[in-house]
Amino acid sequence: MFHSDLLLLYIKLNQGGKPMATYTGTTVEKAIEIGLAYLKLDRKAVTISTLVEPKKGFLGIGKRLAKIEISVPVDPKSKSNENKALKNDSEVQNKPDEANHETSAEVHESLHSNELAPSETHTARPRLNDAVVTELQNYLSEIVSQLGIEATATNKFHHREVSIEFKTEQEGMLIGKHGRTINALQTLAQVFLLHQGIAHVNVELNVENYRERRIETLQHLAENTAREVVATGEPVFLDPMPAFERKVIHAALADNHFVSTFSEGHEPHRYVVVALVQDEQI
Repeated sequence: MFHSDLLLLYIKLNQGGKPMATYTGTTVEKAIEIGLAYLKLDRKAVTISTLVEPKKGFLGIGKRLAKIEISVPVDPKSKSNENKALKNDSEVQNKPDEANHETSAEVHESLHSNELAPSETHTARPRLNDAVVTELQNYLSEIVSQLGIEATATNKFHHREVSIEFKTEQEGMLIGKHGRTINALQTLAQVFLLHQGIAHVNVELNVENYRERRIETLQHLAENTAREVVATGEPVFLDPMPAFERKVIHAALADNHFVSTFSEGHEPHRYVVVALVQDEQI
């Protein structure tokens, strides 16, 4: 069974550069079976480590699932190409913040799966086209299906802007609490394109006009927060948000002469601070 948090946390790279994933089960063997089935790999092709031994507990108290870690060797040439793509993307996006503007840096977590293998090196640089966007849509649709959500998707793209719209009666499940699920899917979409050798593409996933409604909510939040700051004189620290949502807050208050906004913290826990403009700043 999959959970929305797994989309961001279930599969990650360790510092040594080997794709690693953790899985749980009632027994160690069951956890291994689940992991191999999900990765669609043979046991001989991976390295398995037991992180937590299972525990039955007493009358349900102290029960603990087995937890294992599966690491997959990466071809050095493919890994080198992937790191180069990520480095190039980071160099373009990691620019200093300007007044009341969020940095455009994004945190891209590498993702390993049988369907998300790095593309082979080609003489011509990969380009965004109908085939790539359709493949991306199919990839996301399969994840949505694995989450137990029945949905259909359509896409459109222009230059470096890709939009994928989902239609479903399970809107709440696809969006997730505070947009967690759909934002995680959006991050995976960016990673998918990076693995195809395609960088600097903006992908937006939407369902039932959620993005438009979310922008309105954030704009109201910004205005209400500004009034609170002016009334109390105290800064307000908003909840952590993705970069594209923090930009909405900054933009909404960019012309407000009484408050200023800036971001603090590190991804994925970076947040916006709304503070009173000091006399020397006026």
